[in-house]
Amino acid sequence: MSEQATSADTDAPADGPLSLPPSPGSFLWAKRRRRLRRFAILTTVAVVAVAAVVFGPRLWADLRCGGLGSGVRELGGECVGVTDGSFVFQDQFTRIQEDIKAENDWAARQAAAEGLPLVRIALLTTLTTTEDSAMSADKIQSALEGAYVALHRANRTQELGDRLRYVQLVLANEGARQTHWEYTVGRLEDMVDDDVPLVAVMGQGVSSDNTVAAAERLSAAGIPMVTGVTTADGIDHDAIDGLIRTAPSNTDFAVALRRYLDARGDIASAVLVYDSTAQDRYTTTLRTAYEAELADYIAGSHQPFPGRSIQSGGPEVFDPITRNICAAETEAVLFAGREPDLKVFLEALSVRACLDRPLTVLFGVTGTDMQREREIAEWVDAGRLEVFYAAGADPGWATGATPAPEWFAAFHEDYTTLVDRDPHSLADGYAMTYHDALATAILAVRITNPWEVAAPLPVDVREHLLLLNSEQVVRGATGTLSFASNRGGNPGGKWVPVVPLPYPANPAELPDLDTYVTPAE
Repeated sequence: MSEQATSADTDAPADGPLSLPPSPGSFLWAKRRRRLRRFAILTTVAVVAVAAVVFGPRLWADLRCGGLGSGVRELGGECVGVTDGSFVFQDQFTRIQEDIKAENDWAARQAAAEGLPLVRIALLTTLTTTEDSAMSADKIQSALEGAYVALHRANRTQELGDRLRYVQLVLANEGARQTHWEYTVGRLEDMVDDDVPLVAVMGQGVSSDNTVAAAERLSAAGIPMVTGVTTADGIDHDAIDGLIRTAPSNTDFAVALRRYLDARGDIASAVLVYDSTAQDRYTTTLRTAYEAELADYIAGSHQPFPGRSIQSGGPEVFDPITRNICAAETEAVLFAGREPDLKVFLEALSVRACLDRPLTVLFGVTGTDMQREREIAEWVDAGRLEVFYAAGADPGWATGATPAPEWFAAFHEDYTTLVDRDPHSLADGYAMTYHDALATAILAVRITNPWEVAAPLPVDVREHLLLLNSEQVVRGATGTLSFASNRGGNPGGKWVPVVPLPYPANPAELPDLDTYVTPAE
């Protein structure tokens, strides 16, 4: 490019406008604009900094728990709240939560395609674990698997009632020790008015004061409940309006054990060993049930121990008790305590002073992880022990070792197809109990105002809980279940087997006894 052309490009044309020098006012305005710009930038930085200090930890915590809008937030180091399955509470639950999320999505598509109502039911329990959590990860996984089977059966077959309403299952975590139940229950209360409304809650798994407090709040909100594995007497419809349960009560356990001892005939007396923690509703009401139903067998002085013995000395905690048991010369022990304490107790009994005399240990629990633990068998053998428990299900149902309830086979077929073909995966009993809890809640929803196109209100579903009887029974894995006011919302038709621990590999070694079935009325 030539110098002439460059000059022409850079100089103003001769006939163009005159270039006047800037006025003093324009300099002042430019200076003011620079100051305003700097002030705006500094203000923005300050606001961002303050927001980072005030909201940053909260935002970061929520991002760790699925992000804003996930329904889950971080409290006390745990992710608690409500999810449709998309947020996974623990890695162990990834596969089953993905299955639940997929079924929820399918139900939404089908409801839209068929013009049918879509409703939500929440599974409320502890969905995270710590060393001292109320439920183990294996039990939680079993619970989720059982609920998923019920959800799939209800949405895709007629086995759990007419498909007048499609159902989604949301998972509500109250924390490993139920510390954050208030936040989670608040979320559930808000979901009643959602486009896809919450119509029921199921699955509470711990017989604790927090469970009762949460149930009372849900009851006040008109939300019906079907608990999971809570067995404490007093956590039922008589005590809490709108609450029924599918697990046996502690009184049911005591009755089953009494019938077992009566049929056995070789045990004349038993010592009562109990957890002295007054706040534990499971252990306190189990002790009371023993005293009421097994009074003819209880002999000698009761033997209290502090709960959580594994944290306060291990087997040595039970040393004075094992000495007293040996001195009493009874044939059996009735144990009213939590599973971790029972393990420590069995270890202590395996080295007791009176190993020359065999001893039978009896307790009651919906289901237990201990069937899978080799050390239990070692302690039982070393201590010349027989251990039996009244339960909510029998591991032998899945293997064919013992007769099963009428509708167990239908559940088991779907379970093996959808979840796991290994019959031993059902050993803890939680999958069957949670299947029945969700099946019960779904049937209550479906018999509520079936002629109405809209989804039923929770308060209307609650009024139908105690109509699940006669012609409207629940085809459960653990029995043909019915619920009536004269049983306080406790299940009728529930099988309560007495199960050996460990479970024998040879069915011929099982006791030949009729299983106790709870009365329908």
